Amino acid sequence: MNNKLAEKLIKSIKNPLKALRYLKFMVRHNFREKKGILVIVGLESEGVFSLMYKGYEKCYCFEANPERFKLLEKKYSAYPHIHLFNVAVAQYNGEITFNISSNNNGASSSVGTFNEDWQEKYNNEKIEMVKSITVPCINLYDFCLKNNIHFIDDYVSDIQGMDLEVLKTLKPMIEHKKIRTITSEVAKNEKINIYRDLPDNSENGFASLLNENYQLIAKGWGVLEDNTFETIPDDAWEMDCKWRLKE
Repeated sequence: MNNKLAEKLIKSIKNPLKALRYLKFMVRHNFREKKGILVIVGLESEGVFSLMYKGYEKCYCFEANPERFKLLEKKYSAYPHIHLFNVAVAQYNGEITFNISSNNNGASSSVGTFNEDWQEKYNNEKIEMVKSITVPCINLYDFCLKNNIHFIDDYVSDIQGMDLEVLKTLKPMIEHKKIRTITSEVAKNEKINIYRDLPDNSENGFASLLNENYQLIAKGWGVLEDNTFETIPDDAWEMDCKWRLKE
C-alpha cells in the first residue's frame, strides 16, 4: 500500500496496542467499499485523516491556519475527491479573528484564547498565542445547503474549543438524522472549555444536543474504537468522543 503519510503516523506511535488500532483503522478505510461523504473540520496533514481519506467518495476538509493549509494542499491536492477549504468554520459567514499558537506549527490555534488555569496547571510546553490574523469563516450548514450535501456519513472535528458551537449549526441535520457518526474533541464537564473566551464545549453540552438521536459509543484520543471507552486521567482537560445514530 502506497500510503507514506499513514505509515509515518503509525510508526510514530510507541504503544504497540495503539499502533495496531491505528493500523486496523487504516486497513478498514482503505479496503472497504467507499462510503459517501466525510466532513472533517480542523485538519492535520499527517493526522488521522491520512488513515481514512481513501475510504470515501468525497471528503470536505476545512482548516483555518494558512500555514497548515499549505501542507494540506501539497499532500492532498492531487486527489479529486478531496475538497480543501482554507477557512474557519464558525456560526456565521464572513471573517473572524484567528489566534496562532506557538506549538507544533500552530496545532492549538483557535478563534479563542487559552484559559489561564489550563496554562498554569497543564501546559508544560508553555504554549501561547503568538499572533492574530483575520481569516474567512463560514457557517457549515449554509455550506452544506449550497453544495447539495444532504447526508454526512462521518463528521469529524478538532477545532480547538469550537466543536460544539459549530456542531450546533448542523442542528437541522442532527434532528433529521442526516449525519451517521459524529466524532469531536470534547472538554470534561468540570472544565467546560480550554479556551476562556469561547462557549461551552463540555460533554454535557454535546449530550444535550445529541442524546435524542445519537448514542455515545467511544471515548479516548485519536483513532477511537467503537464500544471502547478509554480511561481518561484526572489531569486531562479534553478527550475525543464518538456518537452514532440510534437504531
